[in-house]
Amino acid sequence: MDVYLDSAPENITPELALKAERVLDERWNGWLRPLATADALGDFLYAWRRNDPNGTWGYVTEVGDSLIYLRNDDDEPEEFPRAGESADGTPLYDLTGWVWFDADENEQE
Repeated sequence: MDVYLDSAPENITPELALKAERVLDERWNGWLRPLATADALGDFLYAWRRNDPNGTWGYVTEVGDSLIYLRNDDDEPEEFPRAGESADGTPLYDLTGWVWFDADENEQE
């Protein structure tokens, strides 16, 4: 499932989407709660670095049962907990806390 971080219409393209394995039924402050692999979030951040080289897009690394995200301009990392695994056994992480939505929701605004 493609989920998006930036609601500007020009950014709602498959190239800038997070390829989430699925989303949780419950929402966080009205926003989607995607579950994705570390590679999927890494690919998402890479696409945004190419799209917006002046942005503060960081990097992720897996540490134990967490996915650690560190931005270029911040000394404090964000931590996303492991939340199961994909059908092939790859760890999934709960990316709750960012403003995620799907393209269909954006069209309704």
